[in-house]
Amino acid sequence: LDQLQRAALHHDAQIDALVRKLWGAIQPATPEEKLADVRRFSNDLRAAAGDKAAGKAIYMKHCGACHQLFGEGNHVGPELTKANRNDRQALLTNIVDPSSVIRKEYASYVLATASGQVLTGVLAAQDAASVTLLDAKNQRTRVPRSEIEQFEESPLSLMPEKLLEKLTPQELRDLFAYLQQ
Repeated sequence: LDQLQRAALHHDAQIDALVRKLWGAIQPATPEEKLADVRRFSNDLRAAAGDKAAGKAIYMKHCGACHQLFGEGNHVGPELTKANRNDRQALLTNIVDPSSVIRKEYASYVLATASGQVLTGVLAAQDAASVTLLDAKNQRTRVPRSEIEQFEESPLSLMPEKLLEKLTPQELRDLFAYLQQ
């Protein structure tokens, strides 16, 4: 879903037609659907306790590629150690709807080259000669400005939606036990 939504940012009729043909209409969840997800996850979290040790493994697998917590993980997204992790509702809302609030330094950009390559990432560096993007896999890609056909800020966060959908209720509790310790 995340990749298909990013493909739609090109506003290319041929790409849009292929996406519709293969996957149907692709649209982000409505605010009501996101609110329902937050409520469902809140209920799952209240149902039982989580295991911090198991939660750390889940964090490293699903969150640590982009976020750092307690000195572990990467710096693609915001550092979480000093974030307000005690506010479970805010934490859940930010995970369920990562594009609702995007700090300027973590804005995602879409860059298309003259050769047809499309890159998405956080702006890591730029100068008169090039632009460097940092992607969700913590990979830096430097592109000479002479090769850039299109470069614009994305309305979508680099953090994909539906991350918590992959977890069982117990894994969710374990992750939050680790995040909120």
